[in-house]
Amino acid sequence: MSSSRFSRFRDISLKTRLTVAVAIFFVFSLVLLSWLANSVSEQALENLIVARQNSLITAMANEVDQKIELRKNSLILLATDLATDDADQETLQEFMSHQKSLGGLFDNLAVINLQGELVAILHGAEERGKINLAGRDYFKEVLKQKKLIVSLPLKGTASSRPLVVMSAPVFDDKSQLRYVLAGIIELAQDSFLADLAGTKIGGNGYFYVTTRQGVFVAHPDGSRILADSRERPDKHQIPDSAYGALEGSLISRNGTTDEAILSYRRLKAADWMLAAVYPASEAFVVISEVRKKITLASTVLLLVLLLLGWWFMYWLLRPLQHLRHKVNSGVPAWIDTLRPTLYPKDEIGDLAKAFDEAMASRRLAEAALSASENKLRLIADNMSAFIGYIDHEEKYTFANKRITHLSHLQPADVIGKSMREVATPDIYDRIVKPEVRKVLNGEWTRYERRIQRYGHWEWDRVTYAPDFSKSGHVDGFFVLVEDITEFKRVQDDLIRSEQRVRTITDNMPAMIAYIDAKLRYQFCNRSYGLIPGLEPKDLLGKTITEVFGEATYLELKDKIELALQGEKVSFERYAPERDIKRFLQYEYVPDTNADGVTQGYYSMVIDITDRKEAELKLAASEGLLRTIADNIPAFVSLIDAQNRYQFVNRPYETWFDLPLENIRCQPVMSLLSGAMQQEHHVHYKLAMAGEKTEFETEISVAGKMGHYHATYVPQYDDSGKVVGVNSLINDISDAKAVEKQLLALARFDTLTGLPNRNQINERMEQASARSQRTGRLMAVMFLDVDKFKSINDTLGHHAGDLVLQEFASRLRHCIRQTDLAGRLAGDEFVIVLEGLNMHSEADMVASKIVQAMTTPFDIETSSLMVTTSIGVAISSESKASANDLLKKADEALYLAKKAGRNNFKVLQLD
Repeated sequence: MSSSRFSRFRDISLKTRLTVAVAIFFVFSLVLLSWLANSVSEQALENLIVARQNSLITAMANEVDQKIELRKNSLILLATDLATDDADQETLQEFMSHQKSLGGLFDNLAVINLQGELVAILHGAEERGKINLAGRDYFKEVLKQKKLIVSLPLKGTASSRPLVVMSAPVFDDKSQLRYVLAGIIELAQDSFLADLAGTKIGGNGYFYVTTRQGVFVAHPDGSRILADSRERPDKHQIPDSAYGALEGSLISRNGTTDEAILSYRRLKAADWMLAAVYPASEAFVVISEVRKKITLASTVLLLVLLLLGWWFMYWLLRPLQHLRHKVNSGVPAWIDTLRPTLYPKDEIGDLAKAFDEAMASRRLAEAALSASENKLRLIADNMSAFIGYIDHEEKYTFANKRITHLSHLQPADVIGKSMREVATPDIYDRIVKPEVRKVLNGEWTRYERRIQRYGHWEWDRVTYAPDFSKSGHVDGFFVLVEDITEFKRVQDDLIRSEQRVRTITDNMPAMIAYIDAKLRYQFCNRSYGLIPGLEPKDLLGKTITEVFGEATYLELKDKIELALQGEKVSFERYAPERDIKRFLQYEYVPDTNADGVTQGYYSMVIDITDRKEAELKLAASEGLLRTIADNIPAFVSLIDAQNRYQFVNRPYETWFDLPLENIRCQPVMSLLSGAMQQEHHVHYKLAMAGEKTEFETEISVAGKMGHYHATYVPQYDDSGKVVGVNSLINDISDAKAVEKQLLALARFDTLTGLPNRNQINERMEQASARSQRTGRLMAVMFLDVDKFKSINDTLGHHAGDLVLQEFASRLRHCIRQTDLAGRLAGDEFVIVLEGLNMHSEADMVASKIVQAMTTPFDIETSSLMVTTSIGVAISSESKASANDLLKKADEALYLAKKAGRNNFKVLQLD
C-alpha cells in the first residue's frame, strides 16, 4: 500500500511538488507572522483605550471630590455660624430658615441636640420634636469623634428615601459640643450623585459609586441604591480585592460576551469607590477593524507569495522543462545533457540557439511590459474621457463634447440642467444619487457602471472630485467619465492569452520541421497539430504548397531559396492561411553536408502574436497613463539614481513656473529651494536605500505658501536593485487649518466665548508667578449669578443661556484687556486682576461689576433683573498663590451671599 502511494506521489511533476512545499512553508510563516502582528497591535490598542479610560475616571473622581469638599466646607462654615451658648430652638429655626442659599448643595439641613432630638430644620419645620436620631450611626460618630462625618447610605427616617448625611459638630464659645449639624443629600433626587449615575461613557458605558463596605451610593439602576453589591452585584462589579486599593483597571469578563473595561478610583473626600464601565464591544471596535485589515492584508500577501513561489519554481526548473520539450519534439537527447548556455556547433545546435533566443526575446518583451505597467500604475490608474463640472445644486455648469455620446445631448444643452434630467431617473436614483451624496459631503469617490447605449453594453469608470471653497464648503465637484469598455475587453483577452501561454508552456511552444530540397516535409513535431485540420503525421512527404496553398508558398519562396542556398533566414509574417491568422516568427537554418551541398533546411516557427499585441498595448498604456498623471491633483514624479527628474506630471509647471520639457532630466536640487531642498536631500537618500519615507513641509506654489505631505517610494528593477524614487506630494493645507481651529476651540467656553476652566487654571498660575516675581498685588474674584436656578426653572434653560451670555459680555466691559474673565462651570465665573498697586483697585472693579448688572437684561421678549454676588481675595506682596486665592475668594463669596446678595466681600490672603 505504501509503495503504491509513493508511486502516485512520484507521478506528480517535480515543479508541482516543490511549489506545494514552498506554498506550505509560506502559509505557515505568514499565518504565524500575522498572528504575532495582530497580537502585538491588539495589545497596544487595548492599553491605549484603558489608559484613556483611566484619565476619564481620574477627572470624574476629582470633580466628585471637589463637590463633596465644597459641601463639607459649607457645612463647617454654617456650624461655625451656629456656635452660641444661649440660642433657643426658635432662634435656631429662624436662623436655619435663612439658609436657603445652601439648597443647591443639600436637600435639607437639620440641627440636632445632644439627645438626638430635631430642634431646627431647613425644610419641614413641622417635624421638630417628632423625630429622634440618637440611634443613627452618623450621630453617634460625631459625638464620639467630634469632627465632620460622612455617613453610609441609609433610608430617611421621615421619607424612607435613600440618602447620605454629612454631619458636623457645633461647639459653643467654650469649645463645648452643643449640637450636631446634619446636611442631607438624597441619592435618588436631582443631585450631583444622580447626575453622575446618569452620565454616559460612549453609547452604553456608565459610572456607579459604592462604599468600601460594598453598598451602592449611586447607580444608573436606581433600585440598586442602598443594596449590598455582594448580594446584588453589578454585572461588572469591583472585585473584593480592589476595595483596599487606591485605583485600578481591568477587563471585566462575566462569563458572557458582555465584556467591559472596568476602572475604579477611591475618592479622597469620602470613603467611597467610583467605578467606570465601558462595554468592550464599543471600546475595542477599532481592534476588530484592525484585525480584519490585517487578515485581509495577510490573505492578499499570501496569494502574491504563492504566485511568486510558483514563478520561482518555474524559473528554477526551466532547464528541465527545455529538456522535456526537446525530448518530446524528437531532438536527440544527448544535446540536453549540455548546459543551457552551450550548444552543439551543428544545425541542431543552431536551431536550439535560435529557439532559446526567440523565447528570451519574448520574455524580455513581457518583462518590459510588466515593468512599464507597474511604474505607470504608481503614477495613476485611471483616465477620463468626459469632463464636466456640477455645482452644489447638482446642475451642470461645464461639459465637453463627450456628453453627446453619454446622453444624446449637445454640451450647450446640458448647461443648467440637473443630473437627474441628463441621466434617466432610474439610473440617477439607482447608481448616481448615492455617489453624489458622498462627494457633496466632501468625499472623493470613484465607481464603475455598466450601461446599455446604442444597442450594446458599455462600461464607464466615473470619478467625482469635490471642489472646496476657501471656507471649506463644497461648492461643487468635477466629473470624469472614462469609457473602459475596450479595457474590459482587453482584460478578458489578456486572461485568455495567459491561458494560451500556460498551455504552450506545458507543451511545445514552437513548430519544428525538416524540409528537404524538394520542399517536402520529412519531419514535424506535434505542435503542427494545433493548425486546424492538420495532423502531424499527414504532413510527411507533402510539399508546402500541398499543405498551406500556392499563395503561402509564393510569399515564402524567396526566403526558402535563400535557405537552400546555405543562408540562415529569420523573418516575421502574418499567417492567414488555414485559419491560422496569427503573427509568426520563422527561423530557417540550412542543412549542409560535408561536401557543402544543401540538402534541405530546418524550420522553426514561433507564434509571436502575444508579443505583437503586447507591444501595441504597451505603447497605448504609456500614453493613457501619462494623461492620467497630468490630471491628478498632486505632484507626481520619478527621480532617477542621479537625483534627476525623469518623469513629472503637469502640476509641476505651476510649482516651478517652467514648461515640462525644462523640468525633465534636470537635477532636483537645482529646482528646489528653502526647507524643501534639505527635506528632499534627507528623504531621497532614505528611499534610495530601499526605505519608503514620508514627511511634511511648506512650499510656495503659484505665490501661495501651503502645507504639503510628501511620500517617497523606492523604484526597483527586475533584479531588486533600487534605480530611482517615485515621489507623490499632496496639498494638506486645508487639513492643517482645521487642526489649528480645533486646538483653539479646546481652550474656550462654547456658550460665552470666555476662557474655560483649563485656560483659567493655566493663566492663573502664570499671573501668580508674575505677581511673586514683581511683588505687586494680585486679586481673584469668584462670581455667580444670584438665584440663577430659579431663572432656569421659571424661564427655561435657553433663557438661562442668554443670561449667561449677556453676563459674560458685561464682565468683559468692566475689566482691562490685560485682566482675565473666565467661566468655571454653570453660573460660576472667575476674574483675575494682576499688577495692582492698592487694595482699593479691586474694590473699584467689584463695585463696577455689581453696578453694571443693575441694568435689566433683555431676554427674548421680557426684561429681567439680574444681580451678582462677588467674593474678592487679595494677595499680600510676593505671596500670591493661585489656588489659595481661589479658595479665599470662594469664602468671600459665601460671606457676600450671607449678607444678602447683590454685593461683594473682600478678604485678604495672609
